[in-house]
Amino acid sequence: MNDLHTTLFWLRLVQLLIAIPLLAIAGQGATAVLARMMGQAPRQNFVYRLFQVVASPVVKPCRWITPRVIADRHQPVVAFALLLVGYGWVMLEIASACARHGLAVAQCLQGQ
Repeated sequence: MNDLHTTLFWLRLVQLLIAIPLLAIAGQGATAVLARMMGQAPRQNFVYRLFQVVASPVVKPCRWITPRVIADRHQPVVAFALLLVGYGWVMLEIASACARHGLAVAQCLQGQ
């Protein structure tokens, strides 16, 4: 059972490290929409820039894996999609770890 706790700890840590930039990119998009609705350029908004700083360690490397045809302004969408897939994969790994130990996922997560 101790092995399950260790596995869940590391998987949840990875999940958290994926969720932070994922939510930052989502917040950046929502802030951009709201700033434009109020007639302000998103880059002048402090919250938009804060989200951009938090998400930049994930967004900038996406330039290396995408073709040049994809504009730089679309890189956050690429990063968001990759992070979403990673988050889903970690969720499936958590469910798989619980199932390997013969526990239902809800029961496995409730005992933590």
